[in-house]
Amino acid sequence: MPRAKPPLSRREREVMDVLYRRGQATVAEVLEELAEPPTYSAVRSILRVLEEKGHIAHRETGPRYVYAPAVARDRARRAAIDHLVETFFDGSAEDALAALL
Repeated sequence: MPRAKPPLSRREREVMDVLYRRGQATVAEVLEELAEPPTYSAVRSILRVLEEKGHIAHRETGPRYVYAPAVARDRARRAAIDHLVETFFDGSAEDALAALL
């Protein structure tokens, strides 16, 4: 079983949402879509951290980096749900479902 990726901060989740929505983006494009955006440098730092954690990858296009999720959204969603069920419901999908209802 692959090791779990480190958890994301609120701002990292926001950046991931942008990347999943767009499929790929530059720093400037991510910055445009964030509510209450931080500085350009802060977004670059967040993207670097996400890449170090294994959540995204980049490719160079001329002088810019274009970032994209390293894992398909469905796979990431499944891993997050599995983690939630294991952490808060001792692995019981039934207990998780009951809590949602």
